[in-house]
Amino acid sequence: MNTLHYDGGCWPTHQQELLLRAALLQGKEAIDSWYEWKSSVDIDRLDQGSRRLLPLLYRNLRIHGLKDPLMNKLKGIYRLTWYRNQMLFHNVAALLRSFHNAGIQTMLLKGVALTLLHYRDYGLRAMADLDVLVHTEQASAAINLLTKSGWTPESRSPEAFTEAYISATNGHVFSDAAGQGFDLHWHVLPECCYANADDDFWDGAVWTEIHDVSTSASNPTDLLLQICVHGAKWNSVPPFRWAADAMTIMKTSQSEIDWNRLITQTQKRRLILPLKDTLNYLRDILDAPIPVAVLQSIQNMPASKIERIEYEARTRPPALLGALPSLCFHYLRYLRLVSNAGLQHALIGFPMFLQHTWGVDHLWQVPFYAVSKGMRWIWKMALAYWNQLARILSQKR
Repeated sequence: MNTLHYDGGCWPTHQQELLLRAALLQGKEAIDSWYEWKSSVDIDRLDQGSRRLLPLLYRNLRIHGLKDPLMNKLKGIYRLTWYRNQMLFHNVAALLRSFHNAGIQTMLLKGVALTLLHYRDYGLRAMADLDVLVHTEQASAAINLLTKSGWTPESRSPEAFTEAYISATNGHVFSDAAGQGFDLHWHVLPECCYANADDDFWDGAVWTEIHDVSTSASNPTDLLLQICVHGAKWNSVPPFRWAADAMTIMKTSQSEIDWNRLITQTQKRRLILPLKDTLNYLRDILDAPIPVAVLQSIQNMPASKIERIEYEARTRPPALLGALPSLCFHYLRYLRLVSNAGLQHALIGFPMFLQHTWGVDHLWQVPFYAVSKGMRWIWKMALAYWNQLARILSQKR
């Protein structure tokens, strides 16, 4: 059914696929994948994306009763993850309580929701930050509460969170004195920052509890959409953990997934291409329990040329193009916001959109900031490629 070649970009390498299979599959397939993966890597020199999967790998190998000298090391990684997540969840519970006392409604996203409702084990999924959604109209109140509580926004002063900035973005990262990250969202998806974009997500949310604090979280169907769309995006840190997250949702909540809702939400948000490729990947590589009719339905959905350009920019490494793919992504996201406006308005308003998104003081500074941003991006990518090459060379020695 699928003709996509998963050959780089945002897709896992062969070694990373072996790790996914060892961590997620059952029986002989899992054990064979483990031995092949183990023989081809140095576990002390893994890329960051692979290290994230080690707690889940440990749990699956333990279930299979595997005896191996590396099991003690994997057990230690699992326990460390468990301890760190205990601290993270204590912090998020305190923040949620503060939000609720201020009348701010919250919804758990990504790792927090996955750990509570699907992994159901604090030791299985390492998390760098905490992702929480608030209503768009309560974003300013949430930002003020965070800053008064000692949380500092990254790369932006508290005064720079204007209404224009909030209207053009989906969230912002904050950190405390200990370096703990908190990702405050006022929209779930960066592709969908228009008015009422998240009403369906709020309406379909489920209730849960974290350290005696009640809050909502994304339901399994909406969370699966979010995970797949977020995963189909190139990153200097291999983002293939999305596959483990998606498989875990389907394993623990298969009967609760509303495939018709998933298709409807995908069409509504014009996210056909990332969902199509990620679902096909899960079916092809990990034998995910996705109905054939669902795959066929998504396969037959038309995608516009604009959507295809956006998707190409999202999933391929930028190489020497600097910030051009990022700029393309911003423009296509802007077109979603002004989809009912004329072409002239779409072209004229884009520099102002960038001004608000980047927090530039004056409109005339936007081109200079774009050049500066591009140079920083090239330097960042050069370092990433150099580190990747160094890892490959070290593994061959």
